[in-house]
Amino acid sequence: MNFGEDLNLQLIQVNKSYQQYLFGALKEIDIYQHYPIILTINRAGGRTTQKAICDELQVEKSNMVAIITSLINKNYVTKEVNFKDRRGKLITLTPKANYLISVLNSLFDVFEDDLIEEITWQEKYTCLRVLAKANEKLKSIALNNAGFDRMIRQMALVNNEGILAQILVEKRG
Repeated sequence: MNFGEDLNLQLIQVNKSYQQYLFGALKEIDIYQHYPIILTINRAGGRTTQKAICDELQVEKSNMVAIITSLINKNYVTKEVNFKDRRGKLITLTPKANYLISVLNSLFDVFEDDLIEEITWQEKYTCLRVLAKANEKLKSIALNNAGFDRMIRQMALVNNEGILAQILVEKRG
């Protein structure tokens, strides 16, 4: 294995374990799958634009519209016209969402105290710093399609050769 494979595997496993932990703790909350949106709005001061949420969480605008509508219907957020840019909408947390944030913060405190007590604060913050750097670099690479065109052409050639070989075998048979 190489570093990229190891990193990918570890991230998948950590994410899966963490999501299972959160699901067990939050399964009674009706918006379990949308809690990152509530946290993102909270980090922005309790009010932000729908576009900012999409950008931060890398979610398509069309998908976010349905999620925000669901959160409005469940009384976690409100949507208002953004007077600075009338085309945009401001999404604001409700008191119900603020209460949920306090519950989530308590849950994260328990997670930090109990589940990662073997990890020093320095290791935790080094991990966060490295992951943030990797995320920024990967975003940059994805935006620039660095090397993807060549790789896709090579994959297409392999696939086409395989298809051509299969067609030749079928015609001979």
